[in-house]
Amino acid sequence: MNEPRFARLQRSLEQGFELAPKAVLQEAWGRIYGAKMPILLAAIGVVGCWLLLNQLLVMATGEGEDGMWGASLMGLAISMIMAPMSGGLDMMGIYRAVDRPIRPSQIFDYFRYLVPLALASMIMGLITSLFLPLGQSLGLPPMLSLLPTLVLSVALMFTFPLILEKGMTPLQAILTSLRLFARQWMAMLLIHMLLVLCFMVGVMTFGIGLIWVAPLYVVVKGIIYREACGIEGAGSVVSEGESQPSSFNQSKDHFDA
Repeated sequence: MNEPRFARLQRSLEQGFELAPKAVLQEAWGRIYGAKMPILLAAIGVVGCWLLLNQLLVMATGEGEDGMWGASLMGLAISMIMAPMSGGLDMMGIYRAVDRPIRPSQIFDYFRYLVPLALASMIMGLITSLFLPLGQSLGLPPMLSLLPTLVLSVALMFTFPLILEKGMTPLQAILTSLRLFARQWMAMLLIHMLLVLCFMVGVMTFGIGLIWVAPLYVVVKGIIYREACGIEGAGSVVSEGESQPSSFNQSKDHFDA
């Protein structure tokens, strides 16, 4: 990690990084202006592909215990196949965080990274799936058994971008993501709790609120990544305290929403 593009990441790992939930949410709210439509279209594409693959899963697996095991394995396989599209959605948030142009088809740009992303997805799926049966075997309530899985899913949020933007191996990305989470775990959990509340409100408005909440979530993740890892821009590394030449209020995508 001696290259300039790793400077901010190395500093975050060694010294930590600042993350103010209010400031992150405020900035993200400003940045979704002009970016809602491409992010929404990309998110709909990801969800649509996921639903289609799951429908194929239901048709391909039977009932009973064998069917449940088959569904679990197929579910893991679907996560691995969907990894490049999920990573593409993460990269859209990162691009927006530094005023780089975004487009809905960006979710299809990363299938050349299918192998490392799928491998990372498999490892993360195996890790997170351990806690629920462990908690049940200890007699814990389902919600308590699910809590470590939810926390770990937040802790691993940097994994795909670290592979795509920093060129790390799956294992390096997973371990680095966990180390970054340990530096600001309270702020990151608080931000995600607030976003969950926003999603609940969005659903209660018959889904209308999701027009704002879904892009907000994507951009928030991009801002958190920028602050923790820095982002290699056009000839320079963008990190905390730096910005691209134009401000986000002046930078508009071709899609206005």
